[in-house]
Amino acid sequence: MKQLAEAPSGADLKEYGSILDALAYWAETTPDALAVETSDHGRLTYAQLLDDAHSLARGFLSLGLKVGDRVAIQLPSSPEFIVTYMACKMTGCVLTTLHMPYRQEELRPLMSFAEPRAVVTARVGRYDAPATMMALSREIPSLEHVIVVGEPAGGQVGFADLVATHRNGDLPARPPLDCDAALCFTSGTSGTSAAPKGVLRSQRCFARNASVFAGLLSMTAKDRVLIAPPLTHVFGLSCAGNAIHSGATIVPIPIFSPEVYAEYLFEMRPTVVYSAPAHLAATLKSGEMDRRSAETVRNVIVGGAICPPDIAARFEARLPNGRVGCLYGMTEMTLSTQTDPAASAAIRHGTVGKAAPGMTARVVHRETGEVLPAGAEGELQFSGYTVLKGYVGAHEANQSAFAEDGWFRTGDIASLDAEGNIMITGRVKDVINRGGIKINPSDIESLLDGHEAIVQSAVVSMPDEILGERLCAYVVLRPGTELSLAEVCDYLARCKVAKMRWPERLEILDAMPMTPTRKIIKPVLIADIRKKLGQD
Repeated sequence: MKQLAEAPSGADLKEYGSILDALAYWAETTPDALAVETSDHGRLTYAQLLDDAHSLARGFLSLGLKVGDRVAIQLPSSPEFIVTYMACKMTGCVLTTLHMPYRQEELRPLMSFAEPRAVVTARVGRYDAPATMMALSREIPSLEHVIVVGEPAGGQVGFADLVATHRNGDLPARPPLDCDAALCFTSGTSGTSAAPKGVLRSQRCFARNASVFAGLLSMTAKDRVLIAPPLTHVFGLSCAGNAIHSGATIVPIPIFSPEVYAEYLFEMRPTVVYSAPAHLAATLKSGEMDRRSAETVRNVIVGGAICPPDIAARFEARLPNGRVGCLYGMTEMTLSTQTDPAASAAIRHGTVGKAAPGMTARVVHRETGEVLPAGAEGELQFSGYTVLKGYVGAHEANQSAFAEDGWFRTGDIASLDAEGNIMITGRVKDVINRGGIKINPSDIESLLDGHEAIVQSAVVSMPDEILGERLCAYVVLRPGTELSLAEVCDYLARCKVAKMRWPERLEILDAMPMTPTRKIIKPVLIADIRKKLGQD
């Protein structure tokens, strides 16, 4: 029997118009409750967040910004980021997110594509982002205003001044709910790409997604929601919406490090934590989780990449009152699945759960497109309200991103169990062809991540004259450990893995190359091994 994983219709869920409606409600009902709190980037109550957002929205209007204009943002996750997001919603401006690690060469194609009229940014460490944006404004005709959190220089606009000088005045009627709220670029978008893959998201989509996913975790106004993914990513932005929907406190990590992550877990007393697998792995490796106990944590939800079950289990073992689960989402679909917090560890750690209300998932044969039965492995596809209509512009990816019947092709390899839980087993493009044998590297990586000496692994193809491709394993080791290729192969043999799927080369790294959203950049590893083999 063909298997479709379809969630309940959601008819029993309360529908909300906009996240702004939730913000206004909580600002009136619990004005002194904390809306955003960081350890060293400030805090805002719900009343202050609403007031600052109104003021910044008036400031935007004073600069001539209007519905549909794009406002870029390159800030750490902070109260000012949330204020800017809410002000964009109030004015109908489109928040255009830019990751903090990006510099001028990565920003140029994204800014040229988005054509923002303003950018909100700040100096962070040695990076003078305002100066970078001023330089880009000389190349990008649309960019008129560089708004700076902190002290502005000549030709720049001070964020605090813009808020302080527009405390009073009227605002036009809110834009329609189908108005674009954010423009985000996919994690696969290269900073030097000639055609960035941009996705527009409406206010209605964000509001419905927040209603669904806040409900899946039974969030309330008593919750404190730690968000480790950057707010410049749709994952982090969506989680902030979940918190505001519930009247909870957003606790964003401005810029991740294992030490800061641990500090937030212990000192900021979160009850719900959103993370990527790399956040968990790096913090476990640091030893910080062995020094104290995060007693307040109820749920840790991992997304942004597939979490090795061993990492989830080891992190959960350090939570006296908490459980680790997983979700699945993409820039193209926002948040789309989540494990049930009450499910078994096998489901919470080994799957990404079921399709959320309003979404339907299926697994199809990668060549014929036939819908496959439960247990069969194929390409994961989705249909539902969160699925993008298409990438911005006449992007060539629009020709291949959708099946003939309109379902979105995720590019992930997966299977569904009889209850509809989804197990992601790899990426279509990552499959290694070793002499005609197709090998899914995720299968090997999940085993390697369970090795006592390995913190993180990535298996990639390396060219071979005879077989076409062979397997090379890149690993990050725990401090004070050593590992050889022979030991890796012995371990896989004990795991009953066939020899043809063993790595034939081992490369040890201090750290994996990661995207700003904490995904391993496999093309960097592939380029590295090709260079070492003299085939770059």
